[in-house]
Amino acid sequence: MTLGRQSGRRSHGGARGADRPPPRDAYETALTWLDVRARTTREMSQRLARRGFDPDAIARVIERLTAAGLLDDAAYGRQFTRAKLARGAAAPSRVEYDLVRRGLDRQAAAMAVRDIVAEEAIDIPTVLEDLVRRRARALGRLDAATRRRRLFAYLARRGFDSEAIGAALNRLVEE
Repeated sequence: MTLGRQSGRRSHGGARGADRPPPRDAYETALTWLDVRARTTREMSQRLARRGFDPDAIARVIERLTAAGLLDDAAYGRQFTRAKLARGAAAPSRVEYDLVRRGLDRQAAAMAVRDIVAEEAIDIPTVLEDLVRRRARALGRLDAATRRRRLFAYLARRGFDSEAIGAALNRLVEE
């Protein structure tokens, strides 16, 4: 029983068309994508749908991957959060936003962020200070007003609130 499209060669025209392998079924395609990086259930469903697999095949693949533990939204949320917060790439609010965009529900996203902040003992003000210093060095050739404006915008895009950004920038100037 195949889970996706029918096997067979497609004609793509030209000399290269005959050399292409037959299309994979939905499960094999999903496994290939999971070899590259973890994905949420919604991401996987959407990608398979864009590839033209029928909804029943997609549902069976999602069920099979979930049962095998290869597709786990909660684990994905923790992994994504740990990666973003540990290297100081974003504020918790931005990580939550990104998780929701990737397919986690708001409650699962909030729980993943809350759990990782607690487990890793991540001090958000310290993360912000480190990020300000790193970025300020990169913008060192600019005049003070332009550097401050760009730093503020950079940090705001990463989800830090304006009061915390202002305080961190003021401390940088004092140093």
